[in-house]
Amino acid sequence: MLSTTFGAFTTARLGIYAAQKALEVTGHNISNINTTGYTRQRVDQVSLRVDGVDRYASAFGGASGSGVLITGMSQFRDPYLDIRFRNENSSVGAMDTKLGGLEDLSAILDEVGTGDTGEEGEGILAAQFLDLREMLAKLTGDQTTEEEILSLVRTSADSLVGIMRSYAERIAGVKADQEDGLTDDVKAVNDILKSIQSLNENIQKSELYGDNSLELRDQRNLLIDELSGYMKIDVTYEPVSVGAGKTVDKLVIKVPGDPSTKLVDGAYIGQLSVGDGVQKNPDYDPNATPPVLEPYLDADGNAVTDPADAAKLPYAITVSELKDRNDNVLKEKDGSLSAAYQFGDTELYGGIQARRELLTEAGEFSSADMTAADSASATKRGIPYYENALNSLAQKFASVMNAANTGYLRDSDGNILDGTSGDVLATKEADGTYTMNGTNYATVEDMITGQGTAFTDKAKLMGGNLFSKSGTSDDATGITAANISISSSWSTDPSFLQNSFEALKGKTTVGSSDNQNIVHILAEFDGKQEYRPDETDPTGKPFFRGTFEGMFTNIERTLADDVKSTTTLLNNYTVSATGLETSRDSVSGVDLNDEAMNMMQYQKSYAAACRMMTTLDEVLDKLINGTGVVGR
Repeated sequence: MLSTTFGAFTTARLGIYAAQKALEVTGHNISNINTTGYTRQRVDQVSLRVDGVDRYASAFGGASGSGVLITGMSQFRDPYLDIRFRNENSSVGAMDTKLGGLEDLSAILDEVGTGDTGEEGEGILAAQFLDLREMLAKLTGDQTTEEEILSLVRTSADSLVGIMRSYAERIAGVKADQEDGLTDDVKAVNDILKSIQSLNENIQKSELYGDNSLELRDQRNLLIDELSGYMKIDVTYEPVSVGAGKTVDKLVIKVPGDPSTKLVDGAYIGQLSVGDGVQKNPDYDPNATPPVLEPYLDADGNAVTDPADAAKLPYAITVSELKDRNDNVLKEKDGSLSAAYQFGDTELYGGIQARRELLTEAGEFSSADMTAADSASATKRGIPYYENALNSLAQKFASVMNAANTGYLRDSDGNILDGTSGDVLATKEADGTYTMNGTNYATVEDMITGQGTAFTDKAKLMGGNLFSKSGTSDDATGITAANISISSSWSTDPSFLQNSFEALKGKTTVGSSDNQNIVHILAEFDGKQEYRPDETDPTGKPFFRGTFEGMFTNIERTLADDVKSTTTLLNNYTVSATGLETSRDSVSGVDLNDEAMNMMQYQKSYAAACRMMTTLDEVLDKLINGTGVVGR
C-alpha cells in the first residue's frame, strides 16, 4: 500500500513516540542501578505495515512500512541462569546451616581447632583425664599422706564428670536453639509463600489490563531466590486462558521428586509445618516390577503397610493442601483435590533439611529405621551423634571404673575367700574359671546365679560403684553424660576407692599399703576400650577402640573433620553461586556503559524523527504553496 500524503507524518510521529519511550526506560534503568533485585528493562517494538493493496495501485509504485509500534515492556532475564543459581543457592543454604550448627558444637567441645587444618589441641576434658590419672598414680607413691591423695582423686573425678555434664547441658542448649531455628525457618518459608501468593494475584490482575508488572516480578524473583536457600525447588510458568483468546502466565513452584510436590500454583499455596511424622519407605513404588506396596518402615527397618506400625520420624516437614486466600482447596487437572503431604527423611534439600539433619542424624548410632530410610545415614553426623558419643564415653568410663572398684575378697592366687573364716570359698582355675562345690563356672556372675546365697552369704563383697546417675545414690543404671556423678558412697567417704581386694595372709582384711587395685585402675586408663553404638550387644562392631582420652580425642577429631569438609563444600558452592549470580547480573543488571550508549542512540533517533517531521512539513509546504505559481 502506498503511503498517503500525510501518512509519513504518522511514521515520524510513531518514531518520536518509540524514541521517547525508550529514553524513559533508559532513565528508569539508570535510576534503579542500585535497587536490589531490579532487572534491566527494554521497550519491545515491531515494524508497522498496514496490510492490503489499493485496487488501482501502480505495479511500479512499491510499498513501504508505516513506522514502528511499541508492543510492550520486557526484562533482560535468562531462565537457565535462574535455574542454575537457585540450585546452587540450595546447596549454599544447606552447607551454611550445617556449618553454623557444627561451629556451635565446636565452641563447646573446645579441643576442636579453629585453623585451616582443623587440628585439635589439648583442652579442658582431655586435661582433666590426665589430671585424674596423675592423682591416681600418686597413690602408688609416697609424695604425701594417703588421705590427702584420696580426697584429691575424688575432687579430680568430680571435676571430670562435672565437665561432662556441662558439655551435655550446653549441647542440649545447641539442640534447643536448632529446634527454634527450624521453627523460624518454617515460619520464614510460609511468609515467603504468602508474599508470593499476593504478588501472583496482583501480577495476574495487571496482566489482564495489559500491564506486565515488571517491578512486581522483580519482587517475586527475589522471594523465589530466598526460598531456594531453604529448599530445592523447580520453578515453571504455565499459560492459563482468561477468555477472549487471552492467556496469562501462572507461576508453579514444586519440590522436585517422584512425584514432585507443589508449594505454589498461581493463587494457591501450601503452608509448611514441623512435628513428629512417620518413617516412609524410600523404595515404595506400586508401579514397579515387582511392585513395592508397603509405604512405611517400622522401628526395625521393615516395610509395613499400616501407618500405626511405622516408626516415628522426628522433625518431619509436612506441606498442607494448596488453598487460595479464601481457603478454597486447589482442584487438580485430574479433578482431585490438593492434599497434605509429609516429606520423607531424605526428600528435601536445602537449609531446612540441613537443620533437620543437625537434629536427627546420629551417624554410627542411627536406628534401624533411619538406616533403612537413608543408606548414607551412618556417615551423617548431627547433634545426636555427638550426644551419643559423649554418652558412650561417660558410660564406658563409669562401667570400667565401677567394675574395677567392685570385687570379692581374694587370696594371692585369686581364689575367693569366705569373708568370715578366711577359707577358700571358690577356687580360681588356671583358665580363669571358678569352681565351687564341685561345679565349674565361667564367670563370677555365673557362679552367683548357680550357687545363690551359698556364695553371696559367705563371700565378702568389697568396694562398689564410684560413679552413678545421681550424686544422691549409687545407682549406675542409665548413666549419660548429662547425669554422671560421683556416687553417694564415694562423695561421703574418699577411702571408698578400693586400693586392693587381696587379703593379708591369714586375715580377712586387705593391707593399707597394698595398691594392686590402683595399679589395675591405672592400667584401665591406659588400656584400649571398645566403644559400640549398642553396648547391650557385645557382638556389635566397635566404632572406636582406644583410651578414655583417646575416645574424646576421636570425638573432637570427627567434629574437626566435619567442620573442615563442610567449610570446603560451602566455599565451593559459594564460589559457584557467586559466579552464577555475576553471570545473571551481566544479563539482567544495569550497566551504565550500555545505558549511556542506548541514551545517545535513542536521543539521535528522537532527533532524527523530529527532523523528519520538519522535512515533511517543508516538502508539503513547497508542494502546496510553491507549485503552479510560475507566470502569475
